[in-house]
Amino acid sequence: MTMHHPCAEPMRQSASESAVTAGRIFPARGRRLPEKADTVWGEMEPVTGEKNLILGCASTGAKFTPGNHRATGDTLLDKINTGATIKNSPLALIAEAEALHGMGCRYYHYHARNPKTHEQSTSNEIYQAISRPLQRRCKEMLISFGASRNGPEVRDSIHRFGEWERISQSSLPLHLGGAHFVTLQAAVELQLMCEIERQYGDMSLDFIDSEEFSKVIADYQPSNRLTTASLETYSTSNGANYGRTSPAIQSEVYRNAIQARRQLGLFCEVEWVQFPRSYAMTRYAVEHPDMNLGGSGQLNITLLFGFSPRLPFPKNYAEFKQVVDSAKKLEYDLAEPGVKKRHVTVTVGAAVLPEQAGEHFTPLDVGARRGRSACALRRLATYAAQKDSGVDIIRFGMEDTPYAVDADGALHLADNCDLAETVINELAANGAQVETDHDVIFERMGLNWVKQNLFFQQRQFPLGRPANPLPDRSLQST
Repeated sequence: MTMHHPCAEPMRQSASESAVTAGRIFPARGRRLPEKADTVWGEMEPVTGEKNLILGCASTGAKFTPGNHRATGDTLLDKINTGATIKNSPLALIAEAEALHGMGCRYYHYHARNPKTHEQSTSNEIYQAISRPLQRRCKEMLISFGASRNGPEVRDSIHRFGEWERISQSSLPLHLGGAHFVTLQAAVELQLMCEIERQYGDMSLDFIDSEEFSKVIADYQPSNRLTTASLETYSTSNGANYGRTSPAIQSEVYRNAIQARRQLGLFCEVEWVQFPRSYAMTRYAVEHPDMNLGGSGQLNITLLFGFSPRLPFPKNYAEFKQVVDSAKKLEYDLAEPGVKKRHVTVTVGAAVLPEQAGEHFTPLDVGARRGRSACALRRLATYAAQKDSGVDIIRFGMEDTPYAVDADGALHLADNCDLAETVINELAANGAQVETDHDVIFERMGLNWVKQNLFFQQRQFPLGRPANPLPDRSLQST
């Protein structure tokens, strides 16, 4: 399959020249963008919308690697599942990131992969080799690092250096090749919630929202019981194996990662892969006094729909909204439901395996293309584009759905720029606009408040003492 599009070569466009959507006037910016027909889905009359979304790319991921997939003999599926279209060298990744920036992407999520073996890596040098040139060439891009998860090279690093190796990138300062965000709640850390379930029973949403859960947070003590950590997930052959660890170890790693981000004046995010377990884990980390996740006043939550049976891809918009609304509840503590304690932003991704793509090629229940069958990624973009969606960042990329689906539901090879075009076209059809104004994005993501206040505190402690978050009342104007 031969593909030619903007990712074929580096692009160096300014924000004012960015190609954000195809052949349409952007009402918020008044720019005419390059003409490019949506040949698969056909042109539609522009829809006037009031939703602005930040375009985000999950560029590499940790699941689709040669070592994580057992060959099936299906040439197309084997190529997708081994990450054949995922770029691994820093040079290729930065060129692609520049092209994505030119298309309007302003959030870049990256998992380190060994450029020689294409396997997951814990090497901070690899993270830095992406972050440094990305900061120079795409100055308006928010950078996010994922948690290194599993695979032979990750297991070897943890065996030699300890569990902190999985998340050590959280302690990299931005100017030394770090990231604005680091994902702290890796799937293995949900071990804590599995142990709580064994002690207190299965957790419903009502239970997590109750005072009883506050007592669980206060009383629960993570055990030192070592177990093989395996996640019930939709995954490639070896993508669900997270090694041998304990709730106590994971609790300590999580706590130390939060503290590292706070000391750097940088930001935290978590990924939800099991609902409501992920909600319970985030609620626990937010309200536990030794963790205080989001204590700086800001937290980004990424919802990976389709990642596991516990967070399936939504059948309709109502199911989608239930999960988004639960994430937004974390702006408030259980004891003070009327007092906003932190600013929560929401990112959504469609984490659907290629083998399951056909199951999710179903008619849209909302939007301008209601009734037309669409793949998971197009459905997700349509849901995010609705005025009341509650979504801030719409995420696409090789980490989530490393393939394209045409109008007939057929699977094709794709890369990140192909997926960006798919999302952009779907947003435009639904009247949603891609936000590229850096000041607007920084304010929307709650980053200005943290930057202004936490950085001020850090300057008072030049010898490196941790800065404490400001009182909750400072958030009331957020």
